[in-house]
Amino acid sequence: MDEVPLSMLFLFCLLLLLSAFFSSAETAYSSANKIRLKSYADEGRKGAARALKITENFDQTLSTILVGNNLVNIAAIFQLLTAQ
Repeated sequence: MDEVPLSMLFLFCLLLLLSAFFSSAETAYSSANKIRLKSYADEGRKGAARALKITENFDQTLSTILVGNNLVNIAAIFQLLTAQ
């Protein structure tokens, strides 16, 4: 059995991390408390206004996250199947 090149292993790990990022973003935005985010935005906290805007457009956000996650997962599977 041939050894897998280090670059292929690195690429797979990177794709795995990207998949984890998309999954965690989905969980974070779907469970975000809009009232608390609004309060934080009114206090002037840095990322609260942006996070509130993202959660208010959650349908579009979710679609983007799921497409990104699917593309990364397809790339990871393709990379595994072509690693010889």
